[in-house]
Amino acid sequence: MVHKKLIEQTKTERQILESVNRHPFVVKLYYAFQDQEKLYLILEYGQGGELFHHLDTEKMLSEPIAAFYIAELVLALSHLHDNLGVVYRDLKPENCLLDADGHLLLTDFGLSKVAVDSDDQCNSILGTVEYMAPEVIQGKKYGKAVDWWSLGALGYDLITGNPPFRGPNNAKIQENIVKQKLTKPYFVTSDAWDLLSRLLRKKPTERLGSNMPKDLQTIKEHRFFRKIGKIDWKKLEAREMTPPIQPMITDPELAENFSAEFTDLCLSPVATRFDESELWGGRAMGTGAAPRGEVAKDDHLFGGFSFVASNSLIESQFMAGGM
Repeated sequence: MVHKKLIEQTKTERQILESVNRHPFVVKLYYAFQDQEKLYLILEYGQGGELFHHLDTEKMLSEPIAAFYIAELVLALSHLHDNLGVVYRDLKPENCLLDADGHLLLTDFGLSKVAVDSDDQCNSILGTVEYMAPEVIQGKKYGKAVDWWSLGALGYDLITGNPPFRGPNNAKIQENIVKQKLTKPYFVTSDAWDLLSRLLRKKPTERLGSNMPKDLQTIKEHRFFRKIGKIDWKKLEAREMTPPIQPMITDPELAENFSAEFTDLCLSPVATRFDESELWGGRAMGTGAAPRGEVAKDDHLFGGFSFVASNSLIESQFMAGGM
């Protein structure tokens, strides 16, 4: 909470999640609130775990399976870009969760940028290096085309088991992304290669995705997506197509589809006690009463942070007869 950039990232994430709360392939925000020391986002539980976990288990995905999840990502990214003016900036397998049915949920909007208009550009070097577009690495101004590069890099990773540009350290990876020619593994089909190589064009103006909305139609009609049959994009968005990965879930509390790297972590210690009113009442819920303690003088930093979704978790539990 002390670092200004972290404050901005947290506020941005909460704002974006509220705006995008009804998209089928973006994780839902149920609540946002705070106590004296921490900010909290209560998010939808992606019981199917990270796409990275499934990729790590299988080493690479077949093209029909990859095509399904790339298609769901196309819908999520185009919604963020066109309807919300959001540049995501951190697309990678670790930020793609699966729900209990196996549908994709895009999560982690801490590095996202809300563009003012279609011409608004960014210049911060943010993201995970293996999936970072050349113009980001070079410190140039960039826009939504960086997300389509990252989609190409993610797609390449899903199909081949590795990102398109690698190296012994971050500096070498960045150099390779900017200078190295993209190479086609022998087992990648011509359909997949055509889509990936067009998404991974180093010049953003030549990249598939830079000329919207025309490019979106080109992407949707691309023959690569025929690998999952005659794709009906409206049915896909309505979650009426059966996902190719069906997560094994015997008990949601076991978190079976997550890496032990996360499930073995300790919970954050509770350093102080606080009144429940500081979570759901007082300044935290906008009624004007300042919480006790040192944070009160900085409380304005998080004004308007609290949020309760119209389809909140508690309401859904009541509707389901679960409480």
